[in-house]
Amino acid sequence: MTHNKKPVALVAIVLIVLMVLPVIVLMVSKGGDSTAGNGANISISASINNGEAVNYDLRQLAERADKLLSEDLAAALRKGDVSLDFMAELSKDVEKARDALAAGKLEKAEQYYSSVVAAADAQLGALILAEKARALNESTYAELKRLEYLKPAFENTYREAVEAYNQGLRDLNADNYKESVDGFEMTGAILGDLEGRSIQQVGGMLETANAALEELDLAAARSAYGKVLEIDSANIAAADGLLIVSSLDGIAAEVHGLKVLQDVGELDEALVQLEALLVKHPNNPFLLNERKVIDTQIREREFRAALALANKAEAEGDLLVAVAALEAAIVIRPSPELNERLIELKVKAKAARLEVLLADGFNALKAGSFDAARKLYREAVALAPESKEARTGLEKASSLYLANIRYTQNIASAAKYLKGGRYPLAAKFFNDAMTSRPSSVPPSKMREESRIRTELALQSQQIGLHVVSDKKTYVSMIGVFAPERFKERDLKLYPDVYKLKGTRKGYRSIEIEIKVDTRSAKEIKVICTEKQ
Repeated sequence: MTHNKKPVALVAIVLIVLMVLPVIVLMVSKGGDSTAGNGANISISASINNGEAVNYDLRQLAERADKLLSEDLAAALRKGDVSLDFMAELSKDVEKARDALAAGKLEKAEQYYSSVVAAADAQLGALILAEKARALNESTYAELKRLEYLKPAFENTYREAVEAYNQGLRDLNADNYKESVDGFEMTGAILGDLEGRSIQQVGGMLETANAALEELDLAAARSAYGKVLEIDSANIAAADGLLIVSSLDGIAAEVHGLKVLQDVGELDEALVQLEALLVKHPNNPFLLNERKVIDTQIREREFRAALALANKAEAEGDLLVAVAALEAAIVIRPSPELNERLIELKVKAKAARLEVLLADGFNALKAGSFDAARKLYREAVALAPESKEARTGLEKASSLYLANIRYTQNIASAAKYLKGGRYPLAAKFFNDAMTSRPSSVPPSKMREESRIRTELALQSQQIGLHVVSDKKTYVSMIGVFAPERFKERDLKLYPDVYKLKGTRKGYRSIEIEIKVDTRSAKEIKVICTEKQ
């Protein structure tokens, strides 16, 4: 076989083994029921003691070998992480295990399967270690790059980390994965210690610089911030600190005065003076930041005042004021504790307000102030929709309010039509008013009722009307009789407003509206006399 043909043959062997393995496992799982290729019956448990236990163990071992070869190592082979030669050797051992099974040599089969499993596990473990080493190579290199800014300040330590990384890289290239992992992990430990020390030093220097700035010791602050930047040139806090130090040049005395006012609690005056300085130095970063500080202090003062008012109002039973004050405090400084207290306070305020609304609504109903009662009960329902008393009160007040409106409007309409002589309409609206009449009526409305009732009673009988014409004019009364000619006609009409119409050819038509009641004239003429 030539060198070029060997890989092809190995691949063929591996593929054949991968196809045969499931059959072998099936044979093992069926014990003595399987039939070998040569026609002989194979029983794993034959000729040995405790056959069932050995049969189970061997089956598990065969399945494990199958999975490693057909799944885990096959995947590694596709990625090029294991060689064809290695797969071929394992395939041969699996074939030997199969032959041993066929011959009933269970111990021999177990030895071959165990050898396959051990070799596969070892190879997979090496692959895992290799993957770990490659991943550590990338992450460690990235960490070296990230902390490269510390190299000038910690040259020796950084060089030590680089040397450890280089050794790990050399071991990785030589396939010494364990040593490579050790080298990369050592690099990470060195870098971690380096970063920790730098953070500690930078933190201490920043504390010193900030304290000097607070005391307006500009020289000391400038020096400390500068040392921080020597270690970490990109440190934002130190760069901002130097900017503040520079912004204080020339105004340190005025700033000291502001600090004094803040210390004694004269925040409003401090803010006035600060605003005056900002007019002269509008973009000064220190002054802009100091305004934020004073604003914060003022808000803290307002918070304490709102909280004190809430406490005082609650103690005095003015729960609505207490709720409003506590809400104002929470806007300034939210907190779970204050929110919980606000919820409890709102429950108390709700109960107290509901009690007042229900009492006032009931009293308004008794007094006949239906609109006021309706508004009170409506607020009660909005406050506590679950309150049956509030809902019932609103329904009753609304019904009585509507009835009162209807009564008032119908009485007014009855009076209007009564005045115009439209007695049937007046009677209709008066009856409607009586239908919706509330139980409690003001004296003025009762007098109006009596007046309308008396007048309607007076106008409840038919009235006689004598109509005179010339027997040439067609006379009609809308709703009473059709056009006809006559000399005279007597009518009996209930009090109301009627319209008489006269027509005659060649003459202008006439219309006469008359109000029939006990006080009206009893005779009327309808004659067309004006020619067209």
